[in-house]
Amino acid sequence: MNNITGTFTFPADEPALADHFPDSPVIPGTVIIHSFVSVLRELIPEATLSVSKFRFKSFITPAVYSYSIEAKPFGYACTLFKNNAKTVTGRILVHTEGDEDA
Repeated sequence: MNNITGTFTFPADEPALADHFPDSPVIPGTVIIHSFVSVLRELIPEATLSVSKFRFKSFITPAVYSYSIEAKPFGYACTLFKNNAKTVTGRILVHTEGDEDA
């Protein structure tokens, strides 16, 4: 699989924001990670995925953000961009049937 690019939209009416800083909404990290996992689930539904080493360099507020998912030997390197800067980075590891670590 080649590299994947696209956009994620995190709307201001996202249900997860109801209790996540209502006066200054911040998208929870789990919502961001879930967005990356969802993209890969559509492409490789048979694989078991696990997340690793996600880092958040700034708060993500409701808006549209570009992302990239790059194929690597370990699985995929995920990046979310804010104003063309890497804001969230992490890895999604792919385990297939027969993997000892799955």
